[in-house]
Amino acid sequence: MNMVEKHGTDKNCCTGEKAAEAAIKLVAKQGFAETTFKMLADKLGISEAEVLRLFPNKNALMQKMVQVIIRHNHAVVDGLIRSGDDAGYRLLRHCVGNVAWAVRNRGAETQILILLYYLAGRRKEFADTFDRMTAGGRQRILKHLLAGKREGMFHFTSDPAAIAELLHHSLFGAMLYAAAAPKGSVKESELEKAWMKVIIALTNYDGQPTQSFGK
Repeated sequence: MNMVEKHGTDKNCCTGEKAAEAAIKLVAKQGFAETTFKMLADKLGISEAEVLRLFPNKNALMQKMVQVIIRHNHAVVDGLIRSGDDAGYRLLRHCVGNVAWAVRNRGAETQILILLYYLAGRRKEFADTFDRMTAGGRQRILKHLLAGKREGMFHFTSDPAAIAELLHHSLFGAMLYAAAAPKGSVKESELEKAWMKVIIALTNYDGQPTQSFGK
């Protein structure tokens, strides 16, 4: 999703990134249908016309919000990986990190993911955005799985791509639950043990982590 970030030379000109970040907070609080371009313009301190140059319609706004959320998520999750991790532990960090991210961002960014999940079943343009997002998520998991196979840590009994799809479905469902369940329902301290069981069941992982996730 490539979008022009700046338009014009006016001193109040706003980037698409900044506008999307403001929109995420507005939509999480007000709702997608209720959030107007005028509301976003007022929050940013720019004209409604400038907002419309950034986002000609709400589909474009949703695409940019999702793009920003994915970038934020990847930065957090990828930052958990350590140089000494084997493939099993990298995959564990990926899974635990995503659910923990959903818990910590349940007030805004993960609300947008719930909204996109809902809208994807009702309008094709949102379904396309959702499909691109989930395809990217599956590829990230598949990368970890194939690395584990190369390292001799994973021993598959079925196609790695099928395992990646199954694991992604489980992970995305866990993220949605973490975002929607009553506060405190998901305990981060219990995530490592639970997801290690899932990884072992799907990959026959035969390595043993030498360090705790939180240390």
